[in-house]
Amino acid sequence: MSTETSDNTGIAGITSSDRYKIQTAEVLEEAARRLRSSDISANRDDVRHLLRDVESRVNQLKTDVNAGYEKIEADYHKKVEPVEQIIKEHPIPAVLIAAGIGVLIGMLLFKSRD
Repeated sequence: MSTETSDNTGIAGITSSDRYKIQTAEVLEEAARRLRSSDISANRDDVRHLLRDVESRVNQLKTDVNAGYEKIEADYHKKVEPVEQIIKEHPIPAVLIAAGIGVLIGMLLFKSRD
């Protein structure tokens, strides 16, 4: 199983999540097909082996998802912490900038209504 990672944490995080969901669904569908096609009373050991295999695959997918989540979280913190530090060091300019942006957005909204 290949684990492709991307530096774009927004959309890439969503697509990675979707990819893991699809892989999990495929593993479960494969297990269900095998169970439907097997004679449970005659192949008890085969069913146990199949269930262990599915459990192993699901655990691997969980590990991959957790690793992806941790990477996304680390990237987020790496990008956000410098901004937080700047705001802590210069709170008044940060508030003034935020207020200015709010005023600009408000002006644009009022002009679009006319």
